[in-house]
Amino acid sequence: MTAVDGDGVRLKTEADEPGWEVDPDDEWGVAVIATVGRQLKLRREAVGMRAAEFGKAVGYGEDLVYKIEGGKRIPRLEYLDKAD
Repeated sequence: MTAVDGDGVRLKTEADEPGWEVDPDDEWGVAVIATVGRQLKLRREAVGMRAAEFGKAVGYGEDLVYKIEGGKRIPRLEYLDKAD
């Protein structure tokens, strides 16, 4: 399902990102994705943005932001470019 914010803008959600789940059996992969997620969260918080605000700014839903920051989803290059 794609979320729509209050301005009628369609936001991408995790449903738009099939196959980007973290493989729990890949210990190195889990560690890298967790580290990337922590860094994204720290940088978002450093500029004073909430997850919902950040998601809207980069065109993704709040739920996906939390999953990426929590190391549960692998961020696509597009997401990382927009986050930067």
